[in-house]
Amino acid sequence: MTLTTVARRSGAAPTRKGRGARRTALAWIVLRRLRDAVVVLAFVLVAIFLIGHFVGDPASAYAPPDATDAQLAQLRHSLGLDEPFWVQFADFLRDVVRLDTGTSIWQQRPAMDAVMEVLPNTVLLAAAGTLAAGVVGVLTGVLAGANPGSLADRIINVCSVVSLSVANFWVGLLLIIVFAVQLELVPTSGWYDWRGLVLPIATLAFIHGGRICQVTRSAVLGEMTKPYVQAARSRGLPRWRLVGGHVVPNAGTTVLTTVGWESARMLGGSLYPIELVFGWPGVGPLMTTSASRHDFPIVEAAVLVTASLVILINLVVDVATHLFDRRSQAT
Repeated sequence: MTLTTVARRSGAAPTRKGRGARRTALAWIVLRRLRDAVVVLAFVLVAIFLIGHFVGDPASAYAPPDATDAQLAQLRHSLGLDEPFWVQFADFLRDVVRLDTGTSIWQQRPAMDAVMEVLPNTVLLAAAGTLAAGVVGVLTGVLAGANPGSLADRIINVCSVVSLSVANFWVGLLLIIVFAVQLELVPTSGWYDWRGLVLPIATLAFIHGGRICQVTRSAVLGEMTKPYVQAARSRGLPRWRLVGGHVVPNAGTTVLTTVGWESARMLGGSLYPIELVFGWPGVGPLMTTSASRHDFPIVEAAVLVTASLVILINLVVDVATHLFDRRSQAT
C-alpha cells in the first residue's frame, strides 16, 4: 500500500471531488460578486446622472456669464437637455459604455482623458499606502495580540486609538511641519523624486494602519485562547513558531479582508485630502478643482472610475479570502 493510498483513505489529502467543490464555490462567489457589482454600479450611474443633470443647470455651466435666454435654450437643445428624462438617461448610459462622460468645461477636452491622466498617480499612492499600512498594522497587531496586557500592547493600543480619532489631513500637516519645515528632510509637497512619497505614505500608514492593527490584535487574541494553542504550548512549541506558523495564518483571512477594505476606503475618497495637503497630482485635487468650477463632466468621470476600482478591489479581496481560507481548503 502506497503512502498516497493511505493519505487518501485517512482523508489527509484532498480528493478530486473536494477540489471540484472548491472550484465550484469559488465560481459562485465570483458570479455573486459580479451580480452585486452590476447592481452597485447601476446605482452609482443613476446617482451620477441625477447629480449632473438636476443639481443646478448644466447649460448655465457651459454658457458664458452674459448668455441670453435664447442662447441658453439653444445650448440646452444642442446638449439634449430638452429631451425627456428617460431619453437623456439612455443617452448617458450609451456614452458611459463608450467611456464618454462629456467634454470638460474647464480643460476643454474629454473629461475621461483628464481623469485617466492623473489616475495612475492616485493608484500608486493608494498601493504604496496600503502596503505600508498593512505592514505597520499587521506587525503591531500581532505583537499586541500575542502579548496582551504588556507594555507594548498598551502603547500600541493608545497609538491605534489616536490614529482612528484624528483627521488624516491634520496628521499630514503635522508631519509637514516636523519633517519638512523643521528638519528639512523631505519636500513639503509635490512629486519631484521618491522623497515626495515619504510623508503621504507615512500619513496613510498611521491613519489606516490603526484600524488594521486593532482588527489584527483582536483576531490574534481570539486565536491565542483556542485549544490548539494550549496544546501546542504543552508540547513545548516555541512561541515564535506558534504565533508565526499557526496563529497568524489562522487569523489571516480576517486581516486580509481588513487590508482590502482600507485600500477600498483610500480609493473611495479618504485618500483625496492627503493628495490636497501634499500637492499630489491625483484624482483628489482634480475633482476638487472641477467641483469648484462646476465642471460636472470631470466629476462624473472621476466618480465612475473610482467606484469601479472600489468594486474591483472588493471582488479581488473576496476571491483571495476564499483561496487563503483554510476551512475552504479542508473541504
